[in-house]
Amino acid sequence: MLEADNDSCPADDAFVQRLTGSQGDLRAFIIGMTPNKTDADDLLQQVNLALWRKRSAYDPGQAFLRWAFAFAALEIRSYRSKSANRRMWFNDGLLETVAESWPHESLYSEERRDALAECVSCLKPEERQFVAEYYSHRSTVQELATQSGKPLSTVYKTIARARVMLRNCVERKLSHTSHPA
Repeated sequence: MLEADNDSCPADDAFVQRLTGSQGDLRAFIIGMTPNKTDADDLLQQVNLALWRKRSAYDPGQAFLRWAFAFAALEIRSYRSKSANRRMWFNDGLLETVAESWPHESLYSEERRDALAECVSCLKPEERQFVAEYYSHRSTVQELATQSGKPLSTVYKTIARARVMLRNCVERKLSHTSHPA
């Protein structure tokens, strides 16, 4: 676990956000490369520690997941060599091939999340509130109508309109970026 620091650095805060936001992708990558989930969980902890120790080497202009997957691949190799006689592992060639190809879809997901966050900030306050309550807090449309004092049909239409606007906005943003093949 990371130590709490009262003099938190903005760069460290941003790094922690990227690190915590990438846990699902990192874990999925590691699980795909290890014999069992227990090994994967141990490796994820080691990768997180390695990433934290090397945080000053991270360039915020580069894709975080690509950088993190490179660390994960190194940790997997090290872990594999330590436990090679106890477990069945993929060979180095396969590990490198998967490590190279894995980030493409994850980076696209990361770009989609970033685009969505930008697009949500462009919604009107009421739309943003309804979307947040409906998707993040799992409120029902009925609950939102009751809380806001708006008719049920208005809440449905507001959420539907916001969803279309978000989809179009994300597609526009992603069409302006190039994606790996």
